[in-house]
Amino acid sequence: MQMTFLSPVPWEADAFYAQPGMGELGVSMDTWPIGTGPYMVTEYRKDRRIVMKRNPNYRGEPYPCDGTEADRKAGLLADCGKKTPFVDSIVSTVERESTPQRNKFRDGYYDLEVFERTDMGKAYLVEMMDSDEVRKDYERKGFNFPQYSDVNSYIIGFNMLDPVLGWGDTQAQRARNRKLRQAIAIAIDWDEYSKVFPKKAGITAMSPLPEGIFGSREGTPQGINPFAYKLVNGKPVRRSIDEAKQLMVEAGYPNGRDAKTGTPLVINYDYYAPPTPERKPEIDWVVRQFAKVDIQLEVRATDNNQYQDKVRKGKHQVFWSGWNADYPDAENFLFLFYGPNSKSVSDGENTANYQNPEYDKLFAQLKTLDDGPEKQVVIDKMVRILQEDAPWSMGFFPYASAAVQSWVSNSKPAILVRDHGRYLRLDTKARVAKLAEWNRPVWWPLAGLAAVVIIGVLYLRGALRRRERMNARGELLTT
Repeated sequence: MQMTFLSPVPWEADAFYAQPGMGELGVSMDTWPIGTGPYMVTEYRKDRRIVMKRNPNYRGEPYPCDGTEADRKAGLLADCGKKTPFVDSIVSTVERESTPQRNKFRDGYYDLEVFERTDMGKAYLVEMMDSDEVRKDYERKGFNFPQYSDVNSYIIGFNMLDPVLGWGDTQAQRARNRKLRQAIAIAIDWDEYSKVFPKKAGITAMSPLPEGIFGSREGTPQGINPFAYKLVNGKPVRRSIDEAKQLMVEAGYPNGRDAKTGTPLVINYDYYAPPTPERKPEIDWVVRQFAKVDIQLEVRATDNNQYQDKVRKGKHQVFWSGWNADYPDAENFLFLFYGPNSKSVSDGENTANYQNPEYDKLFAQLKTLDDGPEKQVVIDKMVRILQEDAPWSMGFFPYASAAVQSWVSNSKPAILVRDHGRYLRLDTKARVAKLAEWNRPVWWPLAGLAAVVIIGVLYLRGALRRRERMNARGELLTT
């Protein structure tokens, strides 16, 4: 019930839509939802258009007053305490193709390019980096592409049930496997990933907890992962490949070979989708990261059904995964490492199958604590355990971004906030002025077309006259 998209629905509505024949007529909760929100659906045309009007019975929930210093400077807290919503109507038009959708936004016909997405601004930001002409045009028009680190993450993880990478049967094996995971975590350069794939960029993570979640130390010296980074002049610097290779030696794999047998270390990379041309550059990037410490990565990319079956059976080794927060609490991220939630044991969300008795004990304590100093201490202990054990290469927190016109205010893209329409403000006078400025009619093509028509008419008229003056043999008669 902590999910942000939960909404109370009257049982009478459910009973009404359950009547025979309603579904066949397209009358259902999907098309005409009943709720208590700030807007109500007044027009629904399938695959065409949805119109929502202000709900006259809405309770008027106030605009939030809490936020970061950056929020305050951006004016996002100026409406603190005022009743929402601020906009009378929201009209969503379904576009079948992306090109006309983008063109209509750039011409000012859409206030936001896509209402519910949190990645639409990235493509525009990349275009601005690639072309000075495009950048000047976008800046002239005043487009707003807000971008923030969001409460979700992408990671590369290790199956802790695996004998090579996992927990280990003995204390000595446990220590060696831990050093192997730490070496890989150093080698995977997530800052480089954001530069190579700017449309998927984000902030490199030091822990599983993104900024904005209570207990997160991201962006502070205390939050640095000391097993993958070191502090230099107050800034985190990734440990060197030489340090990672030394860990490989201590793990028993000098130069990527087993110290006892001399055989190369080959690790399987289990990916949940086929290696299509679109995905192959990212898969190849991961292979190159492991090669930095002389590990041969064998790519086992499959469809998602095969991947899920492999994970449930514990047959995976290295995997790519991600997580979107369901509710804004540290528990929603830290439970991904809770032993009883292991994917291959109880089909939970702990895909790494990480099981640490000390961590599990702290997690049980965490669930009973409210935000405060005591909870912060527990979170810090849990995060430090994860940083040392390295069941994940912590990955990155991707940016949430949006494409918004300058006359729209209070826009801050976020995965957790699914009802941002009630916070938005609209300057309709500015919109009308900009639409007129950007879409002035161009008359010269019509003038050119008229000139062509006139010339054509004159030519045909002359040809007709010449024809009238010819005799039967086609000779021109003169007088």
